[in-house]
Amino acid sequence: MATTFALGSDAYGKARTSVNALISHQRSEGRPTAAIYLTINVNIKLAKSKDYRPRVIPLSHKLDKISNKTVLFISKDPASHYRDILTAKDSPTEDAFKEIISLKKLKSKSKSPKTLIKLYKENDIIVADNRVHKFLPDVLGTTFYARKKKVPFMLQMAKPDPSAKLRRTQQNKLKDDRCDAEYVYKQLKSIVGNTSFVPTINVGDVISLKIGYANWVVDDLIENINDIVKYLTNEENRAAIGAAINLENLVSVNVRGEGSISLPVSERSKETGQKEDDDSDFDF
Repeated sequence: MATTFALGSDAYGKARTSVNALISHQRSEGRPTAAIYLTINVNIKLAKSKDYRPRVIPLSHKLDKISNKTVLFISKDPASHYRDILTAKDSPTEDAFKEIISLKKLKSKSKSPKTLIKLYKENDIIVADNRVHKFLPDVLGTTFYARKKKVPFMLQMAKPDPSAKLRRTQQNKLKDDRCDAEYVYKQLKSIVGNTSFVPTINVGDVISLKIGYANWVVDDLIENINDIVKYLTNEENRAAIGAAINLENLVSVNVRGEGSISLPVSERSKETGQKEDDDSDFDF
C-alpha cells in the first residue's frame, strides 16, 4: 500500500502512526466503536454557488447498512404514489424508509419548530427526490443545515432515459412519474455505505469525511483514506465533485476521532490554518 498511497510513502507512514494512535486513544476512553474522520484543508473553492448537495465518495470498506439506519424520504406530491411502490411487499426498498412524506406535508410540519426537531432526532439520514431537493433549505432551515448537521441527500426516482414514456397532464404538460425501487435502493445503499461531504464556496475550508470506526483494523482505514484522496484528485470526477482538485490543493490532511485532536497525515503548507466545522457557508 505504501507505494500506491496517493499522498506518498511518507504520508502513508504518518497515516498509520496517527490512525493507530487514534484507535488506541478511543479504546482507552471506552469508545471502541467511535467514528474516525479524515479532515482535509483545501485552498480552492469546492463550489461556485451554494447547492447544499452532499457529494458521495465510494469506499472499499463500507461504513454501514441500510437496515441499521432510520431514513426519512421527502417526495414529490402525491407521496402515496411513491410510498405504494417503495413499500410494496418484496420490493428492495420495502423496509428501507422509516417515513415517506411529501414536500407539501413537510412544509406543513415545518411550521412547528418542535416537529422539525422531532424529525431531526428520529432520522439518521434524510433523502429527497431530486426535483424537490432545492426547496429544502428554506423548509428545514438551520435545524438540519447549520454546521452541516443533516443535509438531505438527493435521489433520482428512476434512471435518466430520453425514451422513457411520460404522462401528459390535463394542462398538456409532460410529467415523469416513474419510480424504480431497485434504482432507488442502489442509491440509498451507496449513501449509507460510503462517505460524503457538502462542498463550500469558501477558500481554505476544511471538509470532514468519515472513514470508519475505532474497532476496525488499521489497513481498512488506510485504504479508505486512499480511496478518498484518489477520488477527489481524479479529473474524471470533476463534474461530480464540482471543482478541479489536485494534490497541491490539499493543504493539509489529518485524521481525528470523536472528541479527539487531529493527527497528521500530510501537510503541503503551514500558511493555511484549519477552520473545521465552519458553518459560514450555511447562512439563511
